[in-house]
Amino acid sequence: MISTSHRPSVSLRAALLPIVAAIVPLTSFAEEARPAAAGIHLIPPVKTLVPAQGEFALSPATRIVCSNPELSPLAAILSREISTLCGITPAASAMPSRAGDISLHLDPALKGEAYTVKIDEQAEIRAGNYQALASATVTLLQLLRHEEPGKASLPRVQISDQPDLAFRSAMIDLGRKYHSVGGIKQVVQLCRFYKIRYLHLHLSDDQLFMFPSKRFSKAGKTNAEFARFEPAAQEKSEPYSREELVDLDRFAREHGVLIIPEIDLPGHSGRLIANEPRDFAMPGNGSTVHIANPKTCEAVEALLNEVMDVFQSGPYVHIGADEVSLAGLEETPEYRDALKKDPTLKTPHDLYCKFVNHLHSIVTKRGKKTLVWEEGWNPGGPYPLPKDAVVVVWSQGRNPVDIASSGYSIVNTTWTPLYIVRDNKKSPEFLHAWNPSLFGRENSEEYTHLEDTSKLIGAQLTSWENSEAIEIQSMRERLAIVAERCWDRSGATGDYASFRQRWEKTDAKLDLIVHPIAMEVDGKFTRDENTFSEPITVRLTSRKEGFTIRYTLDNTLPNSGWKDYEAPLAIDRTVFLRAGLFDRRGKQTGPLLGAWFRSEADAKR
Repeated sequence: MISTSHRPSVSLRAALLPIVAAIVPLTSFAEEARPAAAGIHLIPPVKTLVPAQGEFALSPATRIVCSNPELSPLAAILSREISTLCGITPAASAMPSRAGDISLHLDPALKGEAYTVKIDEQAEIRAGNYQALASATVTLLQLLRHEEPGKASLPRVQISDQPDLAFRSAMIDLGRKYHSVGGIKQVVQLCRFYKIRYLHLHLSDDQLFMFPSKRFSKAGKTNAEFARFEPAAQEKSEPYSREELVDLDRFAREHGVLIIPEIDLPGHSGRLIANEPRDFAMPGNGSTVHIANPKTCEAVEALLNEVMDVFQSGPYVHIGADEVSLAGLEETPEYRDALKKDPTLKTPHDLYCKFVNHLHSIVTKRGKKTLVWEEGWNPGGPYPLPKDAVVVVWSQGRNPVDIASSGYSIVNTTWTPLYIVRDNKKSPEFLHAWNPSLFGRENSEEYTHLEDTSKLIGAQLTSWENSEAIEIQSMRERLAIVAERCWDRSGATGDYASFRQRWEKTDAKLDLIVHPIAMEVDGKFTRDENTFSEPITVRLTSRKEGFTIRYTLDNTLPNSGWKDYEAPLAIDRTVFLRAGLFDRRGKQTGPLLGAWFRSEADAKR
């Protein structure tokens, strides 16, 4: 039952502080954190910060000055973000800069993701490339001090910074749960705010095929959202349009985030097979494409090239290769022909390895790098995985020590603690005690320790089977921790309590940027940040004047069943909240707010 209440509210961030059991700190971490300047709350903390006396005051005359025209999109984004945080909207301008300006410079002397920030009479930001400069502007946003409308300042400091690990990534599952393009853009903004370099989009699975193929135009026409845990967002999920994805790729790039597209092959392909059986189906197998059929090999090449035509910004393409069933393959005449043509092939698994190699060759022909789930790593045999492919370890069905020692670059996204699968996730406090050299597995808190980390390029927080409505809610703190652990592997950033203090400051700014509606919750949570034992009260407040808040509790996208928000919501059962701003004509504007609140009674079922 849902009713209204006027009980006082507390902030969502405070209300969602998880209740977890104590854990033993990892001995590989430094015991003491580097000292931080008073009043400065950064995630991740910078490598070098030298504070000075005084402040740099922003004013209506403040400009964002670019040394290079290609920085104009970043200047516009930074201006909007500053305006959102403090009500001052700096104008973009060309060089030269003057006192009171924020200046953005490309400096070839700075390599990789290294950047510098010098705040004195003006705020001068330098980096060697666009993406590193985007990270530097986030440091500026996190430094911003704002106490009243139209008044803001920056502390006078000098900063020199760069990450330890280049591969910092988040993944969302578009192949099972429909996400609107606007919802994906919110995740891009989350990634930007914590200097996450890549956003991995799982675009296909047995339930949904979300890529708009021109050649295989029926793919995705019978999409059926995975709704095991909650109501579907909408009855039918069409693939995105090419225009939407090209725009998303541009939006991410301009925010300093690069998209990693994934079409999962040859398994997890049920929807593609069902809609385009002539090119992809294998008799007796509804989830794996026909890897022995030359026509299928030609089809996947055309499909992957279409994907790379759309997603051009990032260096990586993920080809899948996980959890592949080869049932029925040996009974096909194409398999027998394949063995005759290639005597090195002895088993169906050999052919699978050859197919993975084929996918890899398609990607590398386009100048891209291949990412593959750990099952794609197979030492020995006639077709071992090429050494320039990157192996993403998730289950430890393949030992990361063996993978790295055999010369492959690896990414850690192991289930414990880097998976979010609804309520099957580790608490932020548990995650904070982890570092990227520790590889876990499902239902275990024991780690495989990768001592030689020369081939470890980074880590990824991975969200499976989750609705758009709960992505920000479940990822916001965990992704900040992953960013921090990859940025500074020394662990010299303090304990969880000190991290939480910094995070509450940065998260308040993130919330302003990502959500046009403020949400406050009155109530206590158990188990995790979703589960309540006694009724809670949710209060919604518009951050924009002249708009009406409308909402639903059934996870659907905006429709005629949404209600006008009139008073705080008293919630005593599991709900899937979505809320948005609507103008006087009833048109929804801006991104949606989403949250999942679960009753303890439902959690025990």
